[in-house]
Amino acid sequence: MTYYLLAFWGAALVCFALTPLVRRLAIARGVLDRPDPRKIHLGAVPRWGGAAVWIAVALAIAAVFVSSPTLRSVLSGSAPRWGALAFGCCAILAAGMVDDARGATGGLPAWLKLGIEIAAAALVVFAAPYPHALALGPQTAPHEIGPLGALFGVLWIVTLTNAVNMTDVVDGVAGGLGAIAAVSLGLVGLALGRVIAPIVLLGLGGALLGFLPHNFRRQRIFLGDSGSLVIGFLLGAASLVGLTQDGVWLLLPAVLALGLPLAECGITVLRRTARAVTVERPNPDHFALKSDSPRLFTPDARHIPHRLLGLGLSQRGALAVLYGSAIVLGTLAWISVRSPWIGLWGGVLAAAVLAFAATRWWYDELRLIDRGALLPLFDNGFVHRRVTHAAFDAACAALALLASVGLTENLPVAAGQVWLRAAVVVGATLLGLWFGGIYRASYLHAGLPEAITAGRSALAGAALAWVAWLLLFGSVWPTAGWLLYAYVLLTLIVGGRMLSRLLLHAHERATSGGGPRRVLIYGAGRAGRQALGAMLGNPALGFLPLGFVDDDVGLAGAEVQGYPVHGGNGEVEQILERLAPSHLVFAAPGAPAARRDDLASACARCGVRLVSFGVHWHGADTPPAPLA
Repeated sequence: MTYYLLAFWGAALVCFALTPLVRRLAIARGVLDRPDPRKIHLGAVPRWGGAAVWIAVALAIAAVFVSSPTLRSVLSGSAPRWGALAFGCCAILAAGMVDDARGATGGLPAWLKLGIEIAAAALVVFAAPYPHALALGPQTAPHEIGPLGALFGVLWIVTLTNAVNMTDVVDGVAGGLGAIAAVSLGLVGLALGRVIAPIVLLGLGGALLGFLPHNFRRQRIFLGDSGSLVIGFLLGAASLVGLTQDGVWLLLPAVLALGLPLAECGITVLRRTARAVTVERPNPDHFALKSDSPRLFTPDARHIPHRLLGLGLSQRGALAVLYGSAIVLGTLAWISVRSPWIGLWGGVLAAAVLAFAATRWWYDELRLIDRGALLPLFDNGFVHRRVTHAAFDAACAALALLASVGLTENLPVAAGQVWLRAAVVVGATLLGLWFGGIYRASYLHAGLPEAITAGRSALAGAALAWVAWLLLFGSVWPTAGWLLYAYVLLTLIVGGRMLSRLLLHAHERATSGGGPRRVLIYGAGRAGRQALGAMLGNPALGFLPLGFVDDDVGLAGAEVQGYPVHGGNGEVEQILERLAPSHLVFAAPGAPAARRDDLASACARCGVRLVSFGVHWHGADTPPAPLA
């Protein structure tokens, strides 16, 4: 244990002492992160903090191995894999430092950075060697993936490299989350009896702990791409190499410990893709999808830390939420080594909470049902063919039978006849559906008559299945099993036929007066950001933000917390006509009264309701409520 503590605290002390020197070097070289509408800091801040982190990690690890002949002998047997990791980190660090130095001119091209990441990851994977099987934990059965393990390993490292980079948008996020993940994975490695991986990971955690005080102080420094990329690469590579035992990679501890960066990466890809897709309604009976480039590599200010700040949390509050979540996931990762199912269900619960928050409070583009993204599927002719309906009904019958057998556990199914009896039940059910007339109706705009037809046919199919069972197998289907089968079948069959109507109703409700009201916010300052946070944090208000209007022409075309700013100096009426909002939220307490009167006149001419934001919403057609 002494060596692990030496790696942790040695890296922390070295990084704490070295960071001021790197800061002065970055200032002398002009490597500064300058503010823009996408960022929340106000002055130029030096970068290259990643150089201090990596040097501290390397020196601490070297000191540990120099001081212990036993550890050197252990390292000699796996020197190629860890040497490849060190070389890959140096390549990533060099690319990140060049990117930081060229920040004012846009940095390195995205394709070049991605190519360097893939090459460095491939070097680590093929030197390791790569895993050939995956398992949830040490006690669970592995699943062979063969040569796909190499591709999976490269994808894992590259994904983590960019995932940590995406979290580096607010002071302390990438460093804090990286430190918690590194310590969690280091403790997992110790629980598995590993030697080198915990030293590397605890060294990384200690170095980040030594860096964070400089990240928060007045004379601060940022990690920059040189830091976030190296942290992500080191976490991805060390978790792949360190959690692989006898060619089997333990998936669950790695995914849990790195859950937040992975969630950020996944949500970013999903929301940018979803934002590029719009649903058009050329006529009342049809919907069509229109897609644009998702711009996956275009930076924005809509990452999870931005969303937390947009909900009104302070920077410390947002960090507390993120750090607390990372600690919970890290604890689950450690528990999953001994109890994989506890870790698995804990991870499922965490994913469900994240999905709920992302769709309800953070990203309106992920509300696919409200946007009508599934409705164009029903304009496809294949969906309306009878053979498609029959295939869907067969799947429903199979699921209903599976539910009946699994929940009642008293269905008399003889060994060796499972598939025969399942085929008889499904076939008899389809025949009963046909006799019930379910395939003679159209369900594109289903109503009560179609629902009655579907329900009658489902009951007929269940009854015919019961009769077929009795005649062919000479045994009575138990009442509990048959009733459960009929209930599940009825639910699936009728629900499937009414799906298009339900989706259409949800879309129309979301886009009509009962759904969100499209609003512009006048004022992109602090009050405007607070108004945005109030809207996003309280969906019950029914406001859907479109962006900001501000008289500062220098902000025109910029983004504030991911929402565009439109120049409003003398152009408010044209902007209102072009964007057609239902409300204009006045959130500029310092604006003169005459300007407010001008806005009220422009809103009256355009049929837009003017709403004031302060401690209360004033002028809205909903009861005032304290929001800020």
